[in-house]
Amino acid sequence: MNSTLTSNTIGRILIAIGTIAMLGLVFLIIFFVGYFNDIPSILFFGPLNDVFGALEAFLTAILAVFVLVLQGKRWLWLNSIGMALTWIGAFIVTLDSLMAGGLISTTSASILRIKYGFPSLLTTHDLHFGFGLIGLWLLILNVQALKAKAWPMYLTGLGFVIGIIMIFGLAGNSPLGFVILYPVWCIWLGRWLLQNKGMSPNAEQQKELTNGIF
Repeated sequence: MNSTLTSNTIGRILIAIGTIAMLGLVFLIIFFVGYFNDIPSILFFGPLNDVFGALEAFLTAILAVFVLVLQGKRWLWLNSIGMALTWIGAFIVTLDSLMAGGLISTTSASILRIKYGFPSLLTTHDLHFGFGLIGLWLLILNVQALKAKAWPMYLTGLGFVIGIIMIFGLAGNSPLGFVILYPVWCIWLGRWLLQNKGMSPNAEQQKELTNGIF
């Protein structure tokens, strides 16, 4: 597979995830300004933030599929587990985000949970739990990057830290890593991929690039 094309695709997806997440955070801040200052005209930014949060989770699940497909047989079982965890997490995050934004009712969310087999899994901290599952995938991804020496150590190390922070969501803790740190990592890694692999490398560089993930 063309290394340049692969890196460009992954890089753009990562930057899209980070940009959407950053916009969602801005919308959340605007919502709280309106809420605490009694400005009803800007309260719609709250539900808009929830939509963007769901979109961020969904694009992350898409990214997990890309990782599984692009890696082929290498790390197949581990990537399969990571992809499954991410899609479950994205499903949970999407349902809770849309419910929190008033875009679907609690009853509708409960019906969808039961339909897809989640009623006994979810807790009162459903949103955090979903983030935690995505954090597990993030750890898996950075383990591969570390072993392949595919990215700079500062990006891999930051990915590990964010993944661990997000995993605490499984215990109901706040998804700080997903809301703030994960978008920063996505944009940083996306830009690095586009700048360092999104060019036409010579034969020696091409060989080096294909040794890493993406």
